[in-house]
This record gives sequence, structure tokens and C-alpha cells, in this order.
Amino acid sequence: MPKTFRFALEVLKIAFKANGKLTLLIIFATIYQNTFFPFLQVFILSKVLDLLQKSGSLSIDLFLPFILLYIIFGLINSLLITLNGAQRYLFDAQFETYLDRMIIFKLSTLDPATFEKPSFQNLLSQTQNTRGTFSSQIDRVLGFVDAFAKILTAAFVLLPIFPFFIPLVLVSVIPSFYFGNESRKKLWPFFTTKRISVLRITEYIKELLSQENTSKEAAIFKTGNLLNSKVFSIQKIFFKDFKKTNDPFIYKGVIGSIIQLLAFAVTQYLNLIAVIKKTIGIGQFTLIFQQTLNLAIGSQGVLEMYSSLAMRTQTIEKFFEFLNYKQYIISPVEYKTIKNLDKPAVIEFKNVSFKYPKTERFILKDFNFKINPGEKIALVGENGAGKTTIIKLLLRFYDATEGEILVNDINIKDLNLDQWHKMVGALFQDFIKYQFTFKENVYFGNLNEKDNEKLLKDAIFKSGADKYVSDLPDGINQVVGKMFDGGIDLSGGQWQKLALARAFFRNSPILILDEPTSAIDAKAEYEIFENVQKLQKDKTVIIISHRFSTVRNADRILVLDEGKIIEEGNHEKLMDKKGLYAELFELQARGYK
Repeated sequence: MPKTFRFALEVLKIAFKANGKLTLLIIFATIYQNTFFPFLQVFILSKVLDLLQKSGSLSIDLFLPFILLYIIFGLINSLLITLNGAQRYLFDAQFETYLDRMIIFKLSTLDPATFEKPSFQNLLSQTQNTRGTFSSQIDRVLGFVDAFAKILTAAFVLLPIFPFFIPLVLVSVIPSFYFGNESRKKLWPFFTTKRISVLRITEYIKELLSQENTSKEAAIFKTGNLLNSKVFSIQKIFFKDFKKTNDPFIYKGVIGSIIQLLAFAVTQYLNLIAVIKKTIGIGQFTLIFQQTLNLAIGSQGVLEMYSSLAMRTQTIEKFFEFLNYKQYIISPVEYKTIKNLDKPAVIEFKNVSFKYPKTERFILKDFNFKINPGEKIALVGENGAGKTTIIKLLLRFYDATEGEILVNDINIKDLNLDQWHKMVGALFQDFIKYQFTFKENVYFGNLNEKDNEKLLKDAIFKSGADKYVSDLPDGINQVVGKMFDGGIDLSGGQWQKLALARAFFRNSPILILDEPTSAIDAKAEYEIFENVQKLQKDKTVIIISHRFSTVRNADRILVLDEGKIIEEGNHEKLMDKKGLYAELFELQARGYK
């Protein structure tokens, strides 16, 4: 119970942060419209009926105060209905978008290693589906408060006249609540995990049939009907299981309703007897009738809303677990600072060994190498040799299992991560295709320099993107990608050049290029690396590539195999060695002959 109310309170806190005083308006309007105003209506009606019953001579003056009260309360109700109706959409929209911002902010604070954990991906998947649950939880919280208000107003009326009605009615709702709660527990998986499983495969198949890069194959192989039948069969099983679980509770629910009806009939029989005996007036009878009904509705509502809150708490708890998720890699509280942040540093791996979490195989073992400031280094080797792992460790996406990585003789673990990352520009294989303007795609590399037109032009030129940007209808202001109206999609090579421009715009002393030209033709590749080679000696460049034409002009080439450097030198030296590098180079060159 404490956990249910604790998370309900947390949901309310988020609602207040998202909507401020509007939250109070929604709560007050809900209670006033559903409980207080109906109570006031019947209360006024009871007084009028009692006057009609008791007074010998009647005049309109006797009823004026009640008419005036009804008009005042009615105007307040009309005003609240109008405000609630007009503001509820805004309330829900601001609440949901605030949740989105919380998720986006949290995602922006997590380190890349976190996203490689299957456990985190499962949590993230559950979190993405909580937005609707939060909106439902707000409604349940309002429903709980409103139901509790009904109980209080009913108790206020019944206690002086029929106090025993209260325990009688409260006990009568227990069977309905029990059956309903058991039903909710049994059916809850159908609304969460089981439903999500059906939705995931449905959305996956819809995506397969609607995406440009997959729809062509579906059209050729005519797989649409088969995929549709696959969705239908899964949905059929889901609804069959749902019906099998749900049907027994229908009859139990009827039994619970009959018990409530009998208890209410007993109370109203006694209420009617009191009128006949003239113990109470007709007005009081009406008020007691309505408030006994309200007591039943309120007490059942409190129990049902609580049960529903408890069920949804299981999902909402995942959202807060996500918000409290600890970063895998963090900066030290007291960190060391690199001098001359605009100059390339000496980078050294000393006896570094590394294996990924929850695995036994070492990707690197007693690994040693050093990069001098301004060097152009290339890492080559077959898949799984450890090239990308070296970059992940260098950027401190992971910490070394053993050994240390030094930057200007400072252990990378002792550096402030944000400061260190500012020294690095990077283009990764799986770079982001921002569906915004061409210019924004470049600016994201260094937001502090977004007004630097010279740096922008220079980055575009070095990447080779200048060859096509002038052909875009709006030039650098053109929206790229097809996600938004007016957007123009780019070819794979054009996207890669744009991402490369972003890396150059970073203008950091260290540039990392991980397969930077995989989607670019040979001529464009040659031009780009001519520009890379022209970078001043105050820029260190680390290149990973399977194309030997890309790496042959590097100052130093490191050939990796099973996490170790087996060859090292420039292109000519490695070719003379006639080792693995020469073998791989000849194999690749033969493919062009």
C-alpha cells in the first residue's frame, strides 16, 4: 500500500511540474463536478421538499435563498466545466510532453556503454510505453480522490440519522471489489507484456511493408498475405486467451453486484419506513437515498481506483527505475585537467586488457601503443581484431579491465569526461542522419561555433559535401531526409560526407574516423583523404578502415589480430615485410584488376 500511494504522489508531482496551478484546477473541477455539485443539488432539493411538506402557507420568498444558492453553485459548475473542458487537452498534452522531455534528458546523460546492455534496452522498451500509463494513472488518482470525497459527504449526511448504513454499505462492496481485483490481476498481463508482444510484431510487420528499403523485397516475393496471416494468428491466440481468462469473472461480478443491490435495498427500506413514521421528511429521504448511493459508489470507487493504481504502479515503477539508472562511466569528483586543450595530446595504452561485461573472452590482452601529437594513425585488421574496441576505450565508453590509458601522462579515468570529449571529433560507422537542415547537421558537431561561417565552409569543403550542397534547392538550409515536409533524401555517400563535415566542424585536436568512406566512391574517397593529409601537425587523426587505399598514406599503420599489434609501420615498410598487411592489400588490390 505505501508504494502505491508513494508512486501516485510522484505522478502528481510530475503533473504539477508540467502544468503548475492548472493541476489544482483539474483536481478541484473533477471533485466539484462529480461530487460536490450533485450533493449540493440534492441537498437544496431536500430542503425545498421539506419546506413543501411542512409549510401551511407557501410563498416564493421561502424558496428564494435556495434558488439563489442553486444559481451560484450552478454558475460555478458551468464555469468549471468550461475551464476543465478547455484546459484538459492542454493538461494532458503538457503532461505527456513533459514526460518525453524527462526521457530525452535522461537518455542524453547516459554513456554509450549503458545502451549496449540488454537489461537496459528491456527497461527502455518498458519505459517508452509508460506515457499512456501515466495519463491513466492521473485519471485514477483523480478518481480515487473524487471517490473519497463521495464517502466523506455521504458520511456527513448519514452519521446523524442512519450511522449503521455506513458499515453495511462498505461491507457490501467487498465481494465486488474482491472479484474485480482478482480479475484485474489475472488480466493485467494482457494489457502489458502480452499486449506489447502482439503490438511489437504487428508494428514490425507494418514497418517491413512500409519502409522503402524493405517494401521492394516484399513486393517481389509477395509476402504481404503471409505476414498479414501471421499477425492475425497471433492476435487470434491473444484474444482467445483473454476471453478464457476473463469469462469466469463475469459471473462473479454479477454475484457481487447482487450483494450490493440487496444491501442498498435494505437501507432504503429502512429509509422509507422512517418517512412513513414521519421520523424524517421527504426531503431528507431524498438526500439519504442519494448519499447512500454515493457511499456505495464512493467506497467501491476507492477500492477499484486503489486496485487499478496498484496494477499500474508496476509499470510506472519502471519509469522511475529508468530515471534513477546509474551511469556506467562517470567523471571523478576531483579530476585532473589537460593543459592546452586545443593541442593534440600524447596518447598511450599501457598493458591494457579488456573484455566486455559478463563475457570471458579478452578482446585486448596486454595491449601497448603510443600516439604522438599530430600523427596520422591507421588501424587495420579483420573483423573482431579489436579496432573499434580501442576507440571505445580511448573515448572512455568503457573502462579497461586491466592496465591504463594515458593522455599526456594522466590516466583517462582521472579526466573530466566532458572536457576530454571536447578534444575529440569523430565519425562512426553508425553515424546519425539528423532529419533537419543540412546546416544543422554540420553545426551539431560544435554548437559553440554555430555562427562561425568560415569554419562551416571549411568543414563542408574538407568532407567533399561542397560537391552537392549547391544543388540542393535551399542550399545549406535544405531539410534533408524524408521524415518531414519539404525534406530531400540524400544518397548513402552524401549522408556520409555530411557526417564527415560534422566531424571536421568539431575542429578538435583529435579526429577519429571509423570507416569514414564506406559509402563513398573511390574518387571522392581519394579527395577526402587528400584533405585529411593536409591537416596541420596540430591535428591527430586515427583512422579505422577496411579500404587499404584509405590508410596507405597514414604516418603509421597498426595491423591488429586477436587484440594484438602484429605489424606496425608505414605502407612501404609493411609491404616490404610481406606479412598480413601485404597479404590483405594484395587480395583487395586483386579485386580491382
